[in-house]
Amino acid sequence: MWDWYWKRIGAEDMRTLDTRIAETFVAGRIAYQHCPACGATQTFARDFCVACLRPDPDWREAAGTGRVVACTVMHRAPTPEWKAHLPYAIALVDLAEGPRVMALADGVLRAGDAVRLCDHPVHNLPYFEAAETS
Repeated sequence: MWDWYWKRIGAEDMRTLDTRIAETFVAGRIAYQHCPACGATQTFARDFCVACLRPDPDWREAAGTGRVVACTVMHRAPTPEWKAHLPYAIALVDLAEGPRVMALADGVLRAGDAVRLCDHPVHNLPYFEAAETS
C-alpha cells in the first residue's frame, strides 16, 4: 500500500529533512513545516503535507512561545550518554503556531503553564522555561 511513498522519498531525502531539524535544534530553536495550501502544520518532517498531500511544505521557525501539555522529570537515562545529565525534565508544549513538540524544560513547569524558548540550548536541544508574566 505504501510502496509509492518509499519509492518517492529515499533514505537520502529523509536524512536531509532530519539534518535541517537537527541543525535548528542544536541552535536552540524549533523548526516545523507549514502547508501553504491547507494551513496545516507538522513537526515530523515530510516532503509532503500529511493533511492534504501537497508536496514541499514550507519551513518555518517557531517564535518560541506556547503552553505546557505535560512535563516530567527523568531520573533514569535512556542511554549511557544521558546519565550525566540526570535529573532533567522534558515537556510536551503546544506552540503558539500550532504544532506540539517535545523538548527539555524547567522541572517546575506544570500543565497549562505559559512557556518561552530559552535563548540558548541546553545539552544541544531546545529548552523551555516559564514565560514572564506581567
